[in-house]
Amino acid sequence: MIAANNDPTLIFVLGSIGVLLFGAIGYGIYTTVGPKSGELRDTIKEHARMHELGIAHGHNKKELNHTHLNEIPKKEDNPSTANKIINENQSQSIN
Repeated sequence: MIAANNDPTLIFVLGSIGVLLFGAIGYGIYTTVGPKSGELRDTIKEHARMHELGIAHGHNKKELNHTHLNEIPKKEDNPSTANKIINENQSQSIN
């Protein structure tokens, strides 16, 4: 017959791991569908938008061509602003 293991340390360790696991999953679900879920940024969508504008990655080895996300024109912005940024980026990559 197999003897039962009544070691409280094992139960405590496994219980702690289980609580942390379910807590992390619960927090992730709450963050995704909770009341502040509308404030989440879609970083993949932002990066794809930067690719559309041609400003996602710097290709100039001499200086970093880094564009901050607040410089990216949004859909409601004037189209001329987007064209201005694209033209500036293209002129920098040519030089």
